[in-house]
Amino acid sequence: MRLLARHRMQPAAALWVLGAAGYFAAEALAAAAVPGYRYGADYISTLGDPAVSPRAAWMNAAFALQGCCFAAAGLLAMHGSRRRRWFCAFAAANGIGNVLIAVVHSGQGNTWHVIGAGLAIIGGNAAALTGAGWTAPWWYRGASVLLGLIGLVSLLVTLAGPASIGAWERAAVYPIFAWQLMAAGYLLSRSGQAGNGPSIS
Repeated sequence: MRLLARHRMQPAAALWVLGAAGYFAAEALAAAAVPGYRYGADYISTLGDPAVSPRAAWMNAAFALQGCCFAAAGLLAMHGSRRRRWFCAFAAANGIGNVLIAVVHSGQGNTWHVIGAGLAIIGGNAAALTGAGWTAPWWYRGASVLLGLIGLVSLLVTLAGPASIGAWERAAVYPIFAWQLMAAGYLLSRSGQAGNGPSIS
């Protein structure tokens, strides 16, 4: 089992927590400022459209923050694994996708926004799947796989255009946050073991 030094574990965990906290705070604040906005019926990206959302700048900043934090934490957390390259690629895809979403708004009708959303959602959920390393406990591996699969399946349903589009889109996105918070907690729980702990994969 390869060991991941504490000086890498704690910053990685902190970045994942920061990204998730910033995202959910901005989402709630932005949604509250859009009359009639409903989590279950409306796209997340609507909150980042300046033509619709008075607090679009907050939401777009949160998208960018999450992307940077997720990718940076992924690079810090993965260590000594044959899956490292795949995980890092997926984490980077999530980061690039979130930054694209922040820069290219949904109201602009630009295909780059759609590409960004695809990179963010697929990359984040695929990172959860490949982050379920064999050196981690069984519950961590199982939860990682379950969250990644829920996110990817929900994305497929979202593409079919159900009536509750906002709920399904969030079912595709929220598992990414659930996984990164779980990963952060796992790393922090291990960081006190003689200054070292196991990698998440």
